[in-house]
Amino acid sequence: MQNYIPKPIENTDFTKKIKSIADAAIHSPRSNSKQIQIRLKSNLIKYIIKNHRLIPEKQAQVSINERGLLFGDGIFETCKIFNGKIYDFKAHESRIKEGLKLLKFSAKISDLESDAKKLIKKNELKNGILKISISRGIGSLGYLPTYESEALIIIQTLEERKLPTKITLGISSIKVPSNYFAKSMNALPYLLTKIEAKENNFFDCVMLNEKKFISETSSANIFWVKNGRIFTPSKSCKMLRGTIRKKLLKISPIKIFEKSSRISTLKNADEIFLTNSSFLLLSVDEFMGRKLENNFGKNLQKLLMEDVKKSCQS
Repeated sequence: MQNYIPKPIENTDFTKKIKSIADAAIHSPRSNSKQIQIRLKSNLIKYIIKNHRLIPEKQAQVSINERGLLFGDGIFETCKIFNGKIYDFKAHESRIKEGLKLLKFSAKISDLESDAKKLIKKNELKNGILKISISRGIGSLGYLPTYESEALIIIQTLEERKLPTKITLGISSIKVPSNYFAKSMNALPYLLTKIEAKENNFFDCVMLNEKKFISETSSANIFWVKNGRIFTPSKSCKMLRGTIRKKLLKISPIKIFEKSSRISTLKNADEIFLTNSSFLLLSVDEFMGRKLENNFGKNLQKLLMEDVKKSCQS
């Protein structure tokens, strides 16, 4: 006799009934609440949006001739979801437009925000990450796009990432790409830097540009503090200018200086912190084995979180 395998439960009124039953079981003295919650969550269908259509994630397919798959011919954005709302979506939308212009293809993005809101509601995600990926679509098999095709747009929701208790930073041997101002699907230098960091037991690594100035890390913008002054690489250092970096430069009560600096500057810094849309601001505990302070970072993290809460109010 074959084992019975329950079918996934769709997010409907029936789901709510199941949840109420599970809640009752969870509060029973004989229940293992964690196991019940895991089983319930695993049976719920997770959805994505593919070209403006809401579909179960497991049903999503892409062509083997999709240029994003073949060449990394596309862009992506990650946005913070807080309280079921998207934080600073307009900033991400603006960068998507810049990326499409840089890669010289068009996509229907007028409904991106409404599509994303629909997906967040469908997946019942309160806090997490929204990922938007846009590829040139199905096209020629050579590097040169020989005809215009419909762009592929995929929107996903992701759970919040778990961070290690100790944030350590090293130095990467990989240089940042020059003139790389969009979040390209072709992210090989950043991928290799992340691998290099893991191999050396670091959370991340600092990347330098071709002139050996500090640029960024594999997944974040970088700031440092020396003698009570805050610095970050200037635009000429070729880093990807993140939305949280832009926000912090705007709302910080303390002036942040943009400058081109050598790696020796970080080796003598009092404090280092990183910013991106996922964790907002993260203070570095150690750089190349040297312990650091976290006074400025801690206060600026609170400032950013206050802005998130204000922006994402119900």
